[in-house]
Amino acid sequence: MFKLTIDHLDQTETETVLSTCEVTLRVLGRDHHRAATTKPDLSLTDPYGKTLATMDAWAIDWAEADK
Repeated sequence: MFKLTIDHLDQTETETVLSTCEVTLRVLGRDHHRAATTKPDLSLTDPYGKTLATMDAWAIDWAEADK
């Protein structure tokens, strides 16, 4: 399963969303980031734990990890 990790700097716990669809998590993460008043740091990992993309608090879209 693909994993979206959402880290709000003003919260003590990290949120995680799992899905079999990478695209769903990319859209969910981007939309959540855009709507949030306090922007979270996001990371998207593949089923093997490799980071595919990240988005920090200042980003406006996903930054692809090196392939």
